[in-house]
Amino acid sequence: MKRWEAVWFDLDETLIDYERTFHAAIRHCFHRFFSAAPVSFSVWFPIFKEACDRYWDDYEAGTLTRRAYRRLRFLDAARACQIEADEEMADRFHAYFDEAVSRFAVALPGITGLLCQLRAANVPLGVITNGSGVIQRRKLTACGLHVFFRSDAVVISEEVGYEKPAAAIFHYAGDRQPSKQPVYVGDSWKLDVEGALSAGWEAVYFRPRQPAPAGSSVPVCRTVGELAALLLGGLGLVRKRERGM
Repeated sequence: MKRWEAVWFDLDETLIDYERTFHAAIRHCFHRFFSAAPVSFSVWFPIFKEACDRYWDDYEAGTLTRRAYRRLRFLDAARACQIEADEEMADRFHAYFDEAVSRFAVALPGITGLLCQLRAANVPLGVITNGSGVIQRRKLTACGLHVFFRSDAVVISEEVGYEKPAAAIFHYAGDRQPSKQPVYVGDSWKLDVEGALSAGWEAVYFRPRQPAPAGSSVPVCRTVGELAALLLGGLGLVRKRERGM
């Protein structure tokens, strides 16, 4: 029995391998800004990444603005490495990062094959993501994933005035591509899963960094292979190699 009729995806860490993308883009920025730094990138980056992770929950919860989050992680890493820096430098560093990041964007291994399968079966597909319209669309194009989505089925918070986890952005997306049974795939419980559920959608918790709450019935997939099996089954599709088994 068909459970879903359309599939929508988060972008970063769902379609795009953002850890690899982020690492490559930040390394490029480090060498641009800190060519004379007293430490190497290999020393600085783990400190910077730890600061990213330390403040992430506050950012995701809305306690920190995006600018404040970025300034804190940058300045903490600079102080730890005895690099002279201030908020103005932090802003310039991240502006440069925003311009550069799409050049380093890579798709999550296996995701292109899954999208090919879904497109071949005429499954309506879409993307809902927070962030800059220009940057997020550039990432999709750099990865070659833009070909799987109609332009109006790529819904970006900056362009529409709503931001995940607000139900409004999911309702907006649903109006662009109506479906009685949409499912949303994402890696953030608060932004993706809770947001989709609040809009009356179903959700898949994909490659989670934190466990799902106890007692949750939301499907959890840790690999693209698990996601493919779940989606193809929920869409009423069967892989050829499984027929007759």
